[in-house]
Amino acid sequence: MGEQLGEPANDEQQLCPEHGLRSARPFVVVLTGGPSSGKSSALALLRDRLSARGFQVLTVPENATHFLANSDGFQPEWAGTDHQVRMQRIFLDFQIAQEEAFKAFANLHPTKRAVLLLDCCTINSKVYVTDEQWAKVLHLPGHKPWTEEALFGRYDLIVHMVTCALEGHYEWGPGSNNPGRYHTPHQAKEQDVRCLEVFGSHHQLRVVPHYPDFKDKIEKVAEFVNDALQIEGLTGRRRRRICKIVEAETFHELVHRSTTSAALVCSTFLDEGMRHSVRRRAMLPSQIWLDAYEQWQEQCDSTGASAATGSTADASSWLAKAVHCSYERRDQIVCPTKRQHSYLTRRVIQEEDYCLSLGSRAGDDERDLKSITKLLLRFLHDGQYYELFFFLGRKDLILDYSTEVQEVPSCLELGQHDLEREDSGSTLPQRMDDGPTPKKRRILRPHSTEEAALFGC
Repeated sequence: MGEQLGEPANDEQQLCPEHGLRSARPFVVVLTGGPSSGKSSALALLRDRLSARGFQVLTVPENATHFLANSDGFQPEWAGTDHQVRMQRIFLDFQIAQEEAFKAFANLHPTKRAVLLLDCCTINSKVYVTDEQWAKVLHLPGHKPWTEEALFGRYDLIVHMVTCALEGHYEWGPGSNNPGRYHTPHQAKEQDVRCLEVFGSHHQLRVVPHYPDFKDKIEKVAEFVNDALQIEGLTGRRRRRICKIVEAETFHELVHRSTTSAALVCSTFLDEGMRHSVRRRAMLPSQIWLDAYEQWQEQCDSTGASAATGSTADASSWLAKAVHCSYERRDQIVCPTKRQHSYLTRRVIQEEDYCLSLGSRAGDDERDLKSITKLLLRFLHDGQYYELFFFLGRKDLILDYSTEVQEVPSCLELGQHDLEREDSGSTLPQRMDDGPTPKKRRILRPHSTEEAALFGC
């Protein structure tokens, strides 16, 4: 039987037919957003950076232009008719064929991990038609029927870049920096809102707002993609182990490499169930991270884990040396009947929104609302990506790395066992009344931010 294209492409591996080998399937990233959101610039930057990291990067062309630029184009009388429905179905089928062809081409290089970058995907057709027309596109007679869930399942990460038209920096028409752009500012805003509405239900949606400095916007896109590829485990399995530094000189050299970066991440949970949080990520010079680590280690050696709980003043001093701060809102959307359908949303927010969120919890019971600070070091070694981190208030130094790693850097010595998920329900207090049924127990990732906040404070 042939491949069932209607099924979500979420297997970790796929068959390489010619050689009978199995290679990891490409990781698929979609960039969306209204006109003048920066998708083309972001696509170019991601291609260059991921290629430099050793990925095989394939950029899939936008589909509509291929037809509209090589024909008489869209005819106004098609709007709202079955002609428009059939046109969008042509775009949909062509997009699927393109994506499958690029995936097959990526498998010609089975030893190199592939990333597909798209600035248009199968769901884009929905942006330009009504919901009723979209239903017809998916089930057009004579064509393979599709569900929206199956189409969404083809994509691992969707990054929505907000158009600059929302902030008044939009240029269009003759004499502008993009004379070929025909959308008015109002039309650009409407398309951006519609685009976010259409893609809003994807389980891995990231939203990047407009920034006064475009470089900041591009860097945030790159950060989201980097996180998905190397931290969240969307493209490969990772493990965590407690570790210790055994060769100080070699470790110092690793810390000061140009590819190493450091951050101080302050997370505050806004609800008792720890499903909603705001986070401040402060990028630090690597030497500041090293100074913080040495101070934290001295405290833990002298008085144990509780020593780090009194380090608020130290965290403030390290934060004062940050070179850049960014802010996020994270919401864990939980499906009560099928846990596998739960997902995490992450949205970039402004500093004032972060402060307002903190202010909104100022009068709440500190026993229910937790905060935690993590110091994080990211580095590359022998082509593999690592994270080394510790939490203030906890005593362990943790290394997060790929299961493909055979040998970690010699300056680190690992514990004997991988850290397993911990059941948080065993620590929850028993109810003494006839109130609502307690929430289901939550399985926390070992040494995650949630676990550190729950057990370490």
